[in-house]
Amino acid sequence: MAQLTYVQNERNVVILTGIGHFSTHFFELMFPTLAAYLAMTTGFPLADVLGWSFYSYLLFGLGALPAGWLGDRLGARFVLVAASGGMGVFAIAAGEVSTGTALTICLAGMGLCASAYHPVGMSLITRTMAARGRALGVNGIFGNFAIALTPAVTAALCETYGWRAAFEIAGYTMCVVTVGCAFLPIEDPANPAAAANPPADDNSRRSGLFALLLVAATLAGISYRGNTLVQPAYFAERVPMIGYGLATSLVYMFGIVGQYVGGHLADRHDLRWLYFGFHALALPPLIAMTALSGVPLLGGAALFVFFSLGMQPIENSLVAQVAPARWRGTAYGMKFVLTFGVGSLGVRLVQWAQSAHGLSFAIACLAAVVVVLLIAIAAFLYASNGAPIRNQAAPLRLAADEPGLTAS
Repeated sequence: MAQLTYVQNERNVVILTGIGHFSTHFFELMFPTLAAYLAMTTGFPLADVLGWSFYSYLLFGLGALPAGWLGDRLGARFVLVAASGGMGVFAIAAGEVSTGTALTICLAGMGLCASAYHPVGMSLITRTMAARGRALGVNGIFGNFAIALTPAVTAALCETYGWRAAFEIAGYTMCVVTVGCAFLPIEDPANPAAAANPPADDNSRRSGLFALLLVAATLAGISYRGNTLVQPAYFAERVPMIGYGLATSLVYMFGIVGQYVGGHLADRHDLRWLYFGFHALALPPLIAMTALSGVPLLGGAALFVFFSLGMQPIENSLVAQVAPARWRGTAYGMKFVLTFGVGSLGVRLVQWAQSAHGLSFAIACLAAVVVVLLIAIAAFLYASNGAPIRNQAAPLRLAADEPGLTAS
């Protein structure tokens, strides 16, 4: 068996998790743009088309807990590769079926496979990377490249080849990439040093902090899902000078910068106040979006995305610090069940608000969710009794040229 240095292992972890994060968000966010195309070209009501994605987003969240549990037992590499292949297969199937129930089932399959990445990938990063916050930030950049590129790529594929071919092209590409990832050596060592989680002096206090963090993450998930769903259609209404797909992509490019900044700060400052500050700074531009159009709308949306996505390495660092180390994959699974599973209620919230008073009202409702989120984070700050929570590195590595890990 080949020998890996720790540096080589970290590089391979970055590659595997980066591909996993990119592909997960690509398949997650294909449908909002594709839904706008379907509604415009087929005459289906937009609210009905958006509703086809509900079970996909529900399973995207609910599947996270069993995926985290499997990752803790079968190994992160195996679970991540299997999930990537599953996304490709269901995407190919989505290009072959009829709209309505059959497409809903294929989307649900994609969502279930996509659910594996976040709990398993985040847990792998926090167990193997020395600079945890920066590694989570870099990984977040891969995801945000997908978030930024998916609307433009999906719109271009739909308008050039049709929505069925868009699914099939993405699916076959994912299957090829999965084969390559299957040959990438990864070692996931035990992490005894991580057992000393600093934020709490006893299990009950730590459990209370983790519960409050889960409440905040759930509300952030509702805001995230609702905004990613509503923005392509909102830009189609209010940004006439460029296509809705390109407009959405331009806005989400700022999430890449936000992830880098958030990850950089997460290794240097108190995670509690960073978490509160990023969400607080995201609220004003979100409220302003309800009244803006054209270039000012794009500016407000970009500022919102910078902070609302930039907080992700901070939030994921908090999970690693508060949750028990030996159940880290399962803890991330719990978090993403709530973030993406309960967060899928953002689909229903947008459906109801759009049908009642339009997309601007839907964004106002999402702003109200962020207000409640800030209250939850304030409760987390209070429960921590003023004790700072800072990132803790993974175990010390061997020298870069010293072979210390055996690839499996």
